[in-house]
Amino acid sequence: MARSEGKPQPREVIEPEAAKVLQKRELLALVARRTGLRNSEIKTVVEATLAELGEAIASGMTLALPPLGRARISRRNDRSGGEVITLRLRRATSGTHAS
Repeated sequence: MARSEGKPQPREVIEPEAAKVLQKRELLALVARRTGLRNSEIKTVVEATLAELGEAIASGMTLALPPLGRARISRRNDRSGGEVITLRLRRATSGTHAS
C-alpha cells in the first residue's frame, strides 16, 4: 500500500491580478470627459490637487474625501533607510454616499 495518503498535496498557486495603473494623462482625459472641459482647462487644477494630496500624504494626514473614501496614512522606515508610506483606504459600500 502506498503511503501517499498522509502526505500533503501541493496547493495550486493563484497569482494576483496585475494592478492597473492610472497615469496622469489618462486622469486628465477622464476628468475632461466627465466635466465637458478641455484638458488644457483642467490640467492646472488637477496638478494642484495632486500636489496638495501628495503633501497631505507626506505629512501623515488622514484624508476624508468622499466619494473616494477615508484614507489613513502610516509611515515607517525600512531596512535600507528608505521611508515606506502605507495608505489604507476605507470606502463606503455602493449606494451609501451622495454623489
